[in-house]
Amino acid sequence: MTISNAVTISVGDELLAGETLDTHGRTISTALAARGCRVLQHRVLGDDVADIAAAIVAVTAFADLVVITGGLGPTLDDVSRESLAKAMNEPLVLDVAAEAHLATWYAGRGRVMPAGNIRQAMRPESATCLENPHGTAPGLQARIGRALVVILPGPPSEMRPMLEGVLEVELPDAPRPAIVIRAFGIGESDAAERIESLMRRDVSFPVSTTVSQSLLSARLRGNGPDDRDSIELLAAQVEQAWHPFVFGRDEDTLASVLGGELAKCGRTLATAESCTGGMVGAMLTEVPGSSQWYPGGWVTYENNRKIEDLGVGAKLIELDGAVSESVVAAMANGARHRAGADYGVAISGVAGPGGGSVDKPVGTVWVAVADDAGIDARCFRFSGGRSVVRDRAAKTALQLTRLRLRGDESDLLWQRDARS
Repeated sequence: MTISNAVTISVGDELLAGETLDTHGRTISTALAARGCRVLQHRVLGDDVADIAAAIVAVTAFADLVVITGGLGPTLDDVSRESLAKAMNEPLVLDVAAEAHLATWYAGRGRVMPAGNIRQAMRPESATCLENPHGTAPGLQARIGRALVVILPGPPSEMRPMLEGVLEVELPDAPRPAIVIRAFGIGESDAAERIESLMRRDVSFPVSTTVSQSLLSARLRGNGPDDRDSIELLAAQVEQAWHPFVFGRDEDTLASVLGGELAKCGRTLATAESCTGGMVGAMLTEVPGSSQWYPGGWVTYENNRKIEDLGVGAKLIELDGAVSESVVAAMANGARHRAGADYGVAISGVAGPGGGSVDKPVGTVWVAVADDAGIDARCFRFSGGRSVVRDRAAKTALQLTRLRLRGDESDLLWQRDARS
């Protein structure tokens, strides 16, 4: 039977309580959309057999595919298998192959299988178990009327490869071409205005935009493999319209792209951070092989550290304050020289919630990039709470450095004249 639509269900009391972030809905929806399957609903349910069973019965009345995650563990609050059995009006039976997998898994680790784990080898009578190479909990697969119901374990490292395995069998057609354009430093309304004609709903491949964690994304998707060239051409139009703020595609990050550009031209970058407390360095070292172009940096949160570690003049701090053009420029230059790097980037600001003043309110951050040609220091006024200000400051430092490498002096979002 052709699968054209789906419903996803995430199971767990911890999800409803907000103790754990539900990311499975997004992961599964993205994977399904890439194969041309439309997600009709996403539900989040607690660990209650009656509620889960009722939801399964309800959604299988109209969906082709139901993907459920969580509730396959060995404890009594893992009730997804019992819920499926109730929805199917079938008893649970022991699956011999699943039992053998459990025994082998524990034996291979020199451990004795706890008695309670045998629950993971149980399945509704007409259901089948799905092999889980990365854990103890097998998945489950069953038919209820027109719908295929699949239950996968909750841990992402187990769920994702099992999901791909199911989709390769059930949705084998070539994935629809898709591209996500990533940008930073341009406002959402400005960005939308630049591509307004491409976002109309009556065009063949309408572009949609989203903002998450201050990163702007344009999403493009074709209807089939024959649309690949059209989607590529459309992506090039978006990138041209959003230049120079576009930094990459799909899974690219500001740090990975900046690192690639530094490596390509054989240059290195050092960091000096105050209010961001090492966030820029952390972003850079998330990139594999970053030691090739990132020798290191300094977290100079207290003023004496700026003076002793980076050579910032005490008089500068006394006259202008730590959050100032002169101090952040000296920090960037000091980091560059002391690390023997080609570039130095520095951040000093007021992240909040306290510490602001009339002249330098909370959210005021100076960012500077230094190289042999000089120093580019800019003032920004970031909105949001402390964590948002720090995150935006760190990403701004990466984007500003990337633009410096390219010889581009474009203003970035949140940039202000220091006097305003």
